[in-house]
Amino acid sequence: MSGPERQSMEGMVAIVTGGGTSPGRVASIGEAIARLLAQGGAKVGVVDIDLAAAERTCETIRAEGGEARAIVADLRREADCAAAVAETVEAFGRLDMLINNVGFGGGGGVTAIDEAEFDNAMAVNLKSAIFMTKAAIPHMKDGGGIVNLSTTAVHFPTSSLAYSASKAAVEALTHHTAMQFGPDGIRCNSVRPGEVWTAMVDRNCATEEAAAALRAERARRCALPYDGDAWDVARAVVFLAGPEARWITGQTLSVEGGAELIRPNPEWRSHHSYHKAPRR
Repeated sequence: MSGPERQSMEGMVAIVTGGGTSPGRVASIGEAIARLLAQGGAKVGVVDIDLAAAERTCETIRAEGGEARAIVADLRREADCAAAVAETVEAFGRLDMLINNVGFGGGGGVTAIDEAEFDNAMAVNLKSAIFMTKAAIPHMKDGGGIVNLSTTAVHFPTSSLAYSASKAAVEALTHHTAMQFGPDGIRCNSVRPGEVWTAMVDRNCATEEAAAALRAERARRCALPYDGDAWDVARAVVFLAGPEARWITGQTLSVEGGAELIRPNPEWRSHHSYHKAPRR
């Protein structure tokens, strides 16, 4: 007996924050998510602080046969979050999916962190997700899917404490939302991208040869024989946001090529016998 047919997103409406097209030879995560949602049949509100970047994504979506609206907003402000949701609903008549993708990763470690950078990371990464979710949920009359972009740096910290801490709080938001609004048919999950190749990384490479060399180096840091890109993250996000993930909520999915499998255990590094020579 065959299973049910795959469900399309025709007639559904999504918002993607940080969905603008960034300079570079490859897609950003937000652009890839917005385009995949549109390819699945959804109408997409592309929200970005840079209107021109949002317009570029929308132009690509229209060229691919989809429908999208560019919306400019500074999501560090609750009023802008509410306005972005209202504009999307006014344009398309409903809201089914919210992707909280916008992110900022500046700042240093514990003893080097700057207060202004920390506050900005919390506002961009956490505050935006909270107030976009607050504004979106009342419009999800028939249930809906929310996906929050986190990071593997929650468990394996990078040089930015603010990034790791704010994204850990985003995962707490995921759990709260999933528990509180599950009875209304609203699902909420997190996706943790690992060391993926995006426009931001790519544009730091002067040539295609330099990019290829760096990608090969990064691939050696995961279990698979190749690295990941924005599209790999986008596929996971779109699945969790859409109707095919109807019984998945409150979960966190890492998209990192199995890097955790070969990464040294942090506990080993902190063990005395690892750092100190044996006594004589």
